[in-house]
Amino acid sequence: MVRSIDKHNDVLCAAITEFAQKGMVATTMEAIAKRANVSKRTLYKHYSSKDALFDAVVSLLLARIESLCCVAYDAELDIGVQLKQLAHLSVSLSADQDYLRLSKIVIIESMRSQSRAKKLDEQFKNCEVGLQVWFTQAKEAGALGDYDPRFIASLFFGGIKKLTFWDQAIRWQPALPEDELEQFISQTCQLFSSGLKG
Repeated sequence: MVRSIDKHNDVLCAAITEFAQKGMVATTMEAIAKRANVSKRTLYKHYSSKDALFDAVVSLLLARIESLCCVAYDAELDIGVQLKQLAHLSVSLSADQDYLRLSKIVIIESMRSQSRAKKLDEQFKNCEVGLQVWFTQAKEAGALGDYDPRFIASLFFGGIKKLTFWDQAIRWQPALPEDELEQFISQTCQLFSSGLKG
């Protein structure tokens, strides 16, 4: 059983590397099997096609985002403190090189294929709803005033990701220095909490 799990992980790691280096179209099942040091028969035992492997990569990416979906609003805790918690969780993903690599694979494939983009949209719908949980709960508690929680969540995470995710994933920029990152997070959370309280 342990060896089977090891082979499964080897195959998945090999697929991620091949997809990242060559893209999904140029990657072959044979190349994945060779990199994973398994037979093609073993490969097909775990995954029936490249599409199945890609879906597994998407599942890994969704699993890494899950931590952001589990933060509940606390009416007893200062809203700025809670926003900082959300911001730090979001930033921690951008500091994860595996997360960045998985994200690039998914982004490139989404841009390449309209049908794949539609499928990815369906796969990420629940994730988007999950990212709005804290804001939806804050709205229900009266902490967002008249603001739409979906709109506020998009603005908040969009602003955070502009300098911490997109610049690294798309522009190949280095991560912000720690002091600049903390200042950015503090100012962003202060801006949002002041606006919401006002």
